[in-house]
Amino acid sequence: MAKQPNVISHWYQLVESFQASPLAFYQAIEAALESRKVPELQNSRTEFKEGGMLTSHREYLRIVRGRYRFDICAAPFGTGFFFSSWLTEIKSPFGWLYLLAFILAADVAWAIVFGLSARLFGVLNAFPIATVGVSVLAWAVGYGTREGMLDLEEIILTTPFIGMIYENLFNPPTFYNLDTALMFQQAVHNAVLEVIDGMVAAKGLRALSDLERKPILKAFAKSA
Repeated sequence: MAKQPNVISHWYQLVESFQASPLAFYQAIEAALESRKVPELQNSRTEFKEGGMLTSHREYLRIVRGRYRFDICAAPFGTGFFFSSWLTEIKSPFGWLYLLAFILAADVAWAIVFGLSARLFGVLNAFPIATVGVSVLAWAVGYGTREGMLDLEEIILTTPFIGMIYENLFNPPTFYNLDTALMFQQAVHNAVLEVIDGMVAAKGLRALSDLERKPILKAFAKSA
């Protein structure tokens, strides 16, 4: 990763004398999450370099809900096999470009509405009509994103200023939002442990201890 993300929690475990298929592991986690019916969940695969330039890529399972995402890795390590998960807050190096694109889109929308309104209602009336029209359009985009009708939440949340406005209007910080964020973390972590338990049990290996199951929490409450 070129830039260290805002890490909320991290978990890892090396299982000695054990080998498995990372693909099968990811598919089993997706199935475990599907059975839990976690709302507003998006799964995908992403790749990170193992080191610097010219190094190989390692495939991760990415699980996203709102402004948070899990990147889960499974890979061989010597004669063992390791599992890890990183819960991070979504960031993007393109935030300022997104802001510029939103500003340009708002200008174009305002010009179109203004032009139509000026022809129909006159120039003086076109100013307030265009302003109100673009404001309504912006509200509709925010509402549609929040309700899942538009797949723009990751972009909006990583856009300076606009992300803050979106959160305050459509997804303000509340006890419920913090609770559901924590439940998202717990559900994904439980699914990971459930799959690992099944895999090591099938090989006749010992189950993970209570201490080995605990993630390292950092600053969830601060960022939620």
